[in-house]
Amino acid sequence: MDGTKECIKMSNEITRRDFLKIAGVPMIMAPMVFEGVKKGIQAPVQELGTQKAVLVDSRRCIGCRGCQIACKAHNNLPGEKTEISNGEYTNPSKFSAITWKVVHFKEIGDYDGNQSGTGGLKWRMLADNCKHCDDPDCITVCPTGALWKRSDGPVLYDVTRCIGCSYCEMACPQHIPNFDETIGSIRKCTMCYDLIDKGLEPACVATCPTDALQYMTKEEAIRLAKEAEAEGLYTYGTHERGGGNFIFISDIPFEEFGLPDDEQRATKQFEADMLTRFAGIGLLGGALYAAANFYVERKKAIESVKLEEDE
Repeated sequence: MDGTKECIKMSNEITRRDFLKIAGVPMIMAPMVFEGVKKGIQAPVQELGTQKAVLVDSRRCIGCRGCQIACKAHNNLPGEKTEISNGEYTNPSKFSAITWKVVHFKEIGDYDGNQSGTGGLKWRMLADNCKHCDDPDCITVCPTGALWKRSDGPVLYDVTRCIGCSYCEMACPQHIPNFDETIGSIRKCTMCYDLIDKGLEPACVATCPTDALQYMTKEEAIRLAKEAEAEGLYTYGTHERGGGNFIFISDIPFEEFGLPDDEQRATKQFEADMLTRFAGIGLLGGALYAAANFYVERKKAIESVKLEEDE
């Protein structure tokens, strides 16, 4: 009978030290993460010469989604089950670990049956993916240096360094990096660096039938974007988040496509949010410990009564 009591005691008892080992992990990680941010930990960068860019012109896009299919085919990504709702033609409508390119569909204006043609109605589509920012928040917040930017443009990641903290996903204003449980790492567009290294175009560019996607030097892409601005068109990617290696041109504002402005989720705000989150976890941990301790003590008392009745 004494042995039975001891087994019950060992299986039910949660020590304060054991609980804090679990609940305190986020609080312990916080200073490590921000120390990594401060030092700017990065993986080695190979010098690869001229910066490359993809120029994306929404006026040319016909919404064929060929770029989406090419992306999945080249990167061996499975299809994703999705649903069209609320008249949304963008499908898939968000980025995931297996969807690295999203084609936004936007209906502009209203149809007037009293006018010939379509009246003021027009469609605009935009192929969207990781912008491969020049000053990426995802790299800044990564505590292990799993993300880095190559000198010619692509923002890449090392699956062996990723610890699945998801800070990069939270820091990115479009939540583009996503954790893939099957490989234990975040995944996102790599700008088809393997094709670039062979002197080829990214898969999405090579597939586009209307030249809505064009691969060129970044210098040339910026020049064309400035010419478009002079004509009264909208551009994106020349300065947002320090600029990037995907540069966009459109005849409607990019807010219509849901692209974030330059102020959204700035790194300092992200750091403040994360500190608040860690503090909240600490308070929650204390409450959970109190609740768990009460539960264990109550269970021990019930078991004690049962043992006495059995005797």
